[in-house]
Amino acid sequence: MRPQRWLYEHLTGVALLPEVLLLHACDVPLCVHVDVDTRWSHLAPGTHRGNMLERVQRGRHRNGSTAIRTAGIARAERVRLSRALREAFREHGWDPAAIAAHKTGIESDTPTLW
Repeated sequence: MRPQRWLYEHLTGVALLPEVLLLHACDVPLCVHVDVDTRWSHLAPGTHRGNMLERVQRGRHRNGSTAIRTAGIARAERVRLSRALREAFREHGWDPAAIAAHKTGIESDTPTLW
């Protein structure tokens, strides 16, 4: 059982049927940010069809990438980036600026255009 499914079932008390997927609101495959309050949880039960529709809406359908930064790079490199994101989360907790920096490759102190 994947960690996301185990944690979701453990925290919510809801047993997921095998055909039920957990969809990531954050588009980070390693994310296990589950909360019993659906407003905060990054994972929610869904269907394969719903996942495919969401994939197209978010622009992940080009090559299966979950972020613009990872478009066109090898799977091993995407795994490395996901693990680096996990380590940043472990070190700094849930910090939106740090998460954004890892997902985009743009540090929070980088000057913006406006």
